[in-house]
Amino acid sequence: MYEQTSKLRKIVAEKNSISDISGDGKNLKVYCVTSGKGGVGKTNLSVNLGLAMQSLGKKVLLIDADLGLANIDVLLGLFPEYNLSHILSIGKSIRDIILEGPLGISILPGASGLYELANISNSDIKLLINSFNTLADDFDIIIIDTSAGISKNVTSFITSSNETIVITTPEPGALADAYAIIKISREFCDKIHVVVNKADNYKEANRTMEKLSRSAKKFLNMQLNYLGFVLEDETVHKANMEQVAFFVNYPNSLASKCLMDIGRKLVYGEPLLPKTNVTLNSWFTRLVSIIKANTGVI
Repeated sequence: MYEQTSKLRKIVAEKNSISDISGDGKNLKVYCVTSGKGGVGKTNLSVNLGLAMQSLGKKVLLIDADLGLANIDVLLGLFPEYNLSHILSIGKSIRDIILEGPLGISILPGASGLYELANISNSDIKLLINSFNTLADDFDIIIIDTSAGISKNVTSFITSSNETIVITTPEPGALADAYAIIKISREFCDKIHVVVNKADNYKEANRTMEKLSRSAKKFLNMQLNYLGFVLEDETVHKANMEQVAFFVNYPNSLASKCLMDIGRKLVYGEPLLPKTNVTLNSWFTRLVSIIKANTGVI
């Protein structure tokens, strides 16, 4: 266990100095969206935040990394045939796997195949990396939608990302679980954002964030970045039943306007490009290394 933790810490320490293996490809930003518990609307926000950023002129790749209950395709009424494992098993290209969603957003569906990276050969890893490298100039932003809770696969994706976005609701249980995932994430991530979902009004959202901020400051000695809130909105449920994105079908809804504000903060509130030279190729290479370290396979 100690050896495994040491490997992870070494990976984290090297994050700021990692260079692009291929020497080409543009920089991109990688956000990991996670939550302490299920039912807080994490996947819905991942999808619609990605669409908001896509509408702002950024090319977004959305990765469904919930290895047990992948459902971005269900949310959007899509029908994926392939996943990453089919690159190796039947020779599919990465472009065969990626789906085009609303507004031209790109989706890597159902992450089945991602955690299998722990057990594949180095030659197969190189094949996958070369496949990702064909997309080197295609994206500005990657959004990774993880499973809820704390697990090795979740920490793998958090560690591979530039920044983590923790989703919570005002409900006390969700808040306690959000604190737990923040406590874990701080060891592996450069920056942690918080979004309060399903708030009745901005005052309730602010109170929720204040509670979380106080706990983080007092017990973890850290500052959280409050990205904003998404108001409770019946059109979200309506869109889910219709298997469409509420940001696209209900652009004037309260939830859509809240997410556009959050998207603008991420795109315009700070420089888009990270301080480190992160490319699609270097991110995927790092992810493979982290997964192997997390499973004890090196």
